[in-house]
Amino acid sequence: EKQLIMKWKGSLNRQGIEEASGAAYSELKRAGIEEKQCLAFRLTLEEILNIYLDGSCEGSALFVRCRKLFGDLEVVIRVNCREINPLEHEDIILGRLLKNFVIPPEYSAQKGSNRLRFVFTLYNTTFKNYVFTWKYVKQQKGLLLFSISAQLFSVIFGILAPIASAGIIRAYTNNKADMVLEIAGALLIISLLKNLFMVISNQGYNHVYTGALSALESDVVDGVLKITTGCIEEKGTGLFIQRITGDTSRIASGYNSIADMFVNILNYAGILIAMFSIDPSIALVTVVIVAVQVFVELFRTKRLFKDDRIFRSHNEQFTGLVGEMVRGHRDIRLLNNEKTFWEELTERINTANEKRLYMQKRSWNLKLFRWETGEFGTFAFIALLAYLIAKGEMIPATALIIYNYYSDISSSSLKTIGSFLDSITDFNISNERVCALLTSAEFPKEHFGNERLDKVRGEITFEHVDFSYDTSVKPGEGRKILQDMSFVINPGETVGLVGKSGCGKTTAFNLITKLYEPDAGKVLLDGKNIKDLTKDSIRGNITVVSQSPYIFRMSVRDNLKLVKPDLSDDEMIRVCRLACIDEDINLLPQGYDTMIGEGGVNLSGGQRQRLAIARSMLRDSSIVLFDEATSALDNDTQARIQQAIDNIRKDRTVIIIAHRLSTVINSDRIFFMQDGNILAKGRHEELLETCEPYRNLAMMDALEENG
Repeated sequence: EKQLIMKWKGSLNRQGIEEASGAAYSELKRAGIEEKQCLAFRLTLEEILNIYLDGSCEGSALFVRCRKLFGDLEVVIRVNCREINPLEHEDIILGRLLKNFVIPPEYSAQKGSNRLRFVFTLYNTTFKNYVFTWKYVKQQKGLLLFSISAQLFSVIFGILAPIASAGIIRAYTNNKADMVLEIAGALLIISLLKNLFMVISNQGYNHVYTGALSALESDVVDGVLKITTGCIEEKGTGLFIQRITGDTSRIASGYNSIADMFVNILNYAGILIAMFSIDPSIALVTVVIVAVQVFVELFRTKRLFKDDRIFRSHNEQFTGLVGEMVRGHRDIRLLNNEKTFWEELTERINTANEKRLYMQKRSWNLKLFRWETGEFGTFAFIALLAYLIAKGEMIPATALIIYNYYSDISSSSLKTIGSFLDSITDFNISNERVCALLTSAEFPKEHFGNERLDKVRGEITFEHVDFSYDTSVKPGEGRKILQDMSFVINPGETVGLVGKSGCGKTTAFNLITKLYEPDAGKVLLDGKNIKDLTKDSIRGNITVVSQSPYIFRMSVRDNLKLVKPDLSDDEMIRVCRLACIDEDINLLPQGYDTMIGEGGVNLSGGQRQRLAIARSMLRDSSIVLFDEATSALDNDTQARIQQAIDNIRKDRTVIIIAHRLSTVINSDRIFFMQDGNILAKGRHEELLETCEPYRNLAMMDALEENG
């Protein structure tokens, strides 16, 4: 299937570049490509064409062509000038832009013509969606084929039932009572077998659905865990919750429903064949009447697809805010902010429901039109049968059989076809959204190297590192958080990072753990660039204790077993004593088996911190990072956490981000950060003498503690 959707021709100049990129951008949006991907393509195309413009190709013929190609969208750009491959051009901005494409663009040259080809996958093609889903269903393909076979038997018996019913009427008409009983007995057996095979089929479909859903949800969760931290934080939780739970369920049930309804449609095809065998002309009239209604249904579901996509997008925004409300209910109440939050939530609810209502209104209007068309068709069909009977061209018994068949097709078949098309629409949208999570450039994945470090010593090096939280598509537009930062932390050293909020302390942690990647420069672990290291080499050897560690809704014991499933009681008690949390745990109602509320709500801030430290000690990591571990805590709790930190310093590299200088004054070195760089390094006493901003920070800290 090839469909040309746009051709543009012009000259390579500033105006031509703007017009060509704008035309292609509009076609991508119209085809349903995600907004960020459309923008990435436009910026990439402009960058490429500017390379040709700078290469003395101004005024050359420029062509852009967009076409749908077997479920993909293909964009071809042709520049008629000397051979220049922009993909090999040393352009930093273009290099970063090209990372936005799942399928890399292709370049070719032919006799004074440069050709670039971009391909975008359109997920809303039913065949591709079925292929995608099949890999989850095929694990139970034997059961699926058995269920389809059972349903086919049910269909066959369903076709035989009207024939038997007509036979009973004929026998009554001819006063053959004994034949009535025989046919009635046959009809009873046919009906019983039809129902039996239908139940067997449905039970099989349910097993297939359950297995496919489990496999699909597991795969999607695995895919989401590979998505970059920046993307997850940008998109919000509502989107991921909806797609992991709602859309996966729709895909699994949709596959079964479509298979089920497809077999039912075969049933109606069998009925049509029976009608053609009785009277071809009447059967042809039936086909015309049904075809008109099917055309209306196709038009309805095409509009439904677009409306449903818009509704689900707004529904994700509502779901995301609900998730934030549940997680942040304490802060909402303490801020006395219920009214503002309620107003925002109500607005999103109303917007989502208005989109749903609009979608349903358009759908029901077209359903009404289809029903009314069907009623006129039924009237015409009955009139035709009456005419044939009156002329003696058809006997009443035959007319009754044909009418029974027509009734099945005109009512049940249209409902089935309507449901079938609705299911395909729902199935395609859900597939589109789930496939996007797994493969779309809209949801970039983390990438790790292949080099493995078996034993990490704990040396951390930054070499001229730049970084910005750049959520825009075009590189270099975000505010730089780190600028040309360089330092070396030696194995086994304890280093404190201090400085005003926003100076880049937590960002440095994010780069060490590879939650983000630097814009420029290198981050080294034991002399190896972390871009080249495996995930386990990095995160398997680094433990982070954050300012607000997440404690899961399970017992203290199970929270610790998350880190080490084979944890023994002796080991559990040992790390909790070292973390200065053992006494607190023993005071809980069931000790280590006490259930902790979600997020650790029934523990104090200091207890959560110390339990998180105990978890980190179980990992026995070579590097431990503490991110504001003692902020907003009283002096006694801070002292206990400081003791816990001192207990794990031996033979480990420890880096501490501190709000209070008292937490880091005993560090081997302190890095004072300012404006995204390290202003000064040294021990606490040295910095007090040599660094005035550090001395001012120390004075402020002392005033707060004595305040």
